[in-house]
Amino acid sequence: MAKNQARPAETLRRMGGWSGGSIGQAEALAGINVQSDTERKALWDQFKHLFTGDSQTLINVVVDHCATITLDRIRRGELSLLPNRI
Repeated sequence: MAKNQARPAETLRRMGGWSGGSIGQAEALAGINVQSDTERKALWDQFKHLFTGDSQTLINVVVDHCATITLDRIRRGELSLLPNRI
């Protein structure tokens, strides 16, 4: 990622789509079933090469990966982050 390019999680925050809550929220927006250990393990195992390093780096990479998926879902029209009003 270029130095002047924002992280995907930051882009999603600027769009107002995610306030930077829990990792589970980032996973859910990406379409990961957070109730499924299998789906979560498959997500995290993609980055197992980072398991021995700094945990914050691992978390940032996973959250950015989820944010990238979420941004793609928004662009495809599959997901809208506009608040529902009755």
